[in-house]
Amino acid sequence: MAAVKTHSYLLEIGTEELPVGFLLPAQNELKEKVRQALSDQRLTYDEIQIYATPRRLTILIDGLPDGQETREVQLKGPPKRIAVGEDGNPTPAGLGFAKKSGVDFSELTEGTLDDKVDDSGEVYMLLNRVEPGRLCSEILPDILPSIVLSLTGSHFMTWGDHQGEEDIKFSRPIRWLTSVLDDQHLPLSIGPVHSSNKSMGHRVQAQKPVDILSISKYLSALETQGCVVANPQKRKDLIWQQLQQAADKLGGRVEPNEDLLNTVTMLVENPFVLAGDFDPAFLEIPTEVTTTVMISHQKYFPVFAKEGNELLPHFLVVSNGSPSAEDTIRSGNQRVLVARLKDGQFFFEDDKKTPLESRLEDLKGITFQKKLGSLYEKTERVEKLSEQVSQELGYDKLQQKQVARSARLCKADLVTSMVFEFTELQGKMGQIYAGLSGEDPAVADAIFEQYLPRHMGDVLPAQPVGIALSIADKLDTMAAVFSQEKAKLPTGSKDPLGLRRMAGGLIQIVLENKLTINLDALLRTAYQNLGGYAGVGEETAVTLMSGFILQRLKGVLLDDGIRYDVIDAVLEAGNPLQDLCDAKARMDILKELTANPDALKLLYEPANRISKILATGYQSGVSLTDVDPAKFSDPSEKSLFEAVKPLDPSVPYEQWLAALQGLAPVIEQFFESVLVNDKDELVKQNRYNLLSLLNSYYLRVGQFSKLVV
Repeated sequence: MAAVKTHSYLLEIGTEELPVGFLLPAQNELKEKVRQALSDQRLTYDEIQIYATPRRLTILIDGLPDGQETREVQLKGPPKRIAVGEDGNPTPAGLGFAKKSGVDFSELTEGTLDDKVDDSGEVYMLLNRVEPGRLCSEILPDILPSIVLSLTGSHFMTWGDHQGEEDIKFSRPIRWLTSVLDDQHLPLSIGPVHSSNKSMGHRVQAQKPVDILSISKYLSALETQGCVVANPQKRKDLIWQQLQQAADKLGGRVEPNEDLLNTVTMLVENPFVLAGDFDPAFLEIPTEVTTTVMISHQKYFPVFAKEGNELLPHFLVVSNGSPSAEDTIRSGNQRVLVARLKDGQFFFEDDKKTPLESRLEDLKGITFQKKLGSLYEKTERVEKLSEQVSQELGYDKLQQKQVARSARLCKADLVTSMVFEFTELQGKMGQIYAGLSGEDPAVADAIFEQYLPRHMGDVLPAQPVGIALSIADKLDTMAAVFSQEKAKLPTGSKDPLGLRRMAGGLIQIVLENKLTINLDALLRTAYQNLGGYAGVGEETAVTLMSGFILQRLKGVLLDDGIRYDVIDAVLEAGNPLQDLCDAKARMDILKELTANPDALKLLYEPANRISKILATGYQSGVSLTDVDPAKFSDPSEKSLFEAVKPLDPSVPYEQWLAALQGLAPVIEQFFESVLVNDKDELVKQNRYNLLSLLNSYYLRVGQFSKLVV
């Protein structure tokens, strides 16, 4: 049997330089939208590849069929009782359906619908027809333009030719379209831009059209004729290889920086790396300042000594220009860097003249958030809250004093010239200036650690003072935001205040350091510290905050390999924020238990049966003294009570679960022997008390009924 021929298709969207912030997420978004559109159109494929450079986004689809397969469809018309009159002739409703469907009424059939659609047994007028499939060459030009224009991002541009064409909204103006199906041009348009089988070369190195005569040679044609490396992974690998070689020639090394590497990959189409130098005198500035200027502001790679963390007076630039202009490019970048380093040098020397504590008054003139007072007031709240945090964590007097001092100074660096100019250095400059001001090293380190973790995968606070300050600062910010009537809460992918990061960081700090801390109580204290700045009631704010943190907790735990039902079982058995580590420990135990069906059965079945019985009659706070043996009317009641009496809830969870497993046959006998809802109200209530006590014992670990068994 001959192999079925498949087809390849390529669409390149050529543009003005696209911003990195759009390009990085656009690749995944475009791939997913194309995948979904092909699925909706019933088109199979082998692979979808997305290529991206600053001037182009490319879709390459391999393994496409000729088109959609022919299919039989059934169109539902009106019920027969409406479509056909008592005289057996079609009614206007029946005739209308036939006309709309393009057939004569006599071509319609009668029948009931699939049970999933209609289980009433109603007889409908139906039209069965064969629907021919459309060709790929017809479908692709129809669906792809709208997909391209549906890509999301910020600061989009709108333009048009003002000659009757609808305006186009995209990240940057579209200048050309390359559309090729099986090495032949497939006409396609996006607004006023019409496609061809030509691409464009590098803006500087090969500013000319490039003929795309073969999809299989698309990448090589762009490289050889257009000086464009369209595959971003290849560009990234080339850049990293060149960076390492250049650093090695300088007698140093370049540190891996995935974010910076991803950024420069999307800034160039044909990269080449060159080295620049700066005056070694600038090495007297804190390394963090110099590297921040290089990395965050100029997108340069610093060069470090082969061994240790010593910064060398060199930097590496990933250029998109012409290698023939290397000297000009180098001197231009050196001038820009030196100017920025001179700014940093001046700010550093000027800031050192003022002790950190002397800057506290300046915080009164800086707004924390609209309707939430000044940074000075936030500092006071953090200082007050950090005292309770350090006490909760059992810190000694010296540590409590260090926490209070670090809280006092934690925002002072925000009014320094350095941080005003280089905001990325908040916390780090506070740490440096605190050290220069003679503060305790633990206090200085905590000022930096309050912001940790700053992003996914970042380090956590490493020392006790920093841990306490970080927790207090995050809780205060969250309480302040969630207490407002129109809070700036995260929506979709937007999180302007970084609340998801704060909640995730809070969870990580507690779990990684195995802290016994009551976050629920601290949330309430943080809310109360707001005083008149709170715009909603305490219960409303705390409920919102708790729910938000627990949502982040679920995400963390799912990533950690814990099943959703195990998470729900623990979260339903009390407030986990009162002791997150205890909740995590119970989840770990239940996770192991779910891997042993026989052991789980001894807990799940009695716990689930008890919880169902108590659904309308459960009482919390029931103890042994609430169960009256004198009201027992069956030996099984006494047996169960005697088995429950010696249980000690203070034992470790493993022992506790083993004890509850031992109760399974006694509980089963109880249910076989008695009717809980006895006619005697006193007997009935006594049995409910006994079951409520048992239920609380199971709930000590989790709500077993939530488990999927």
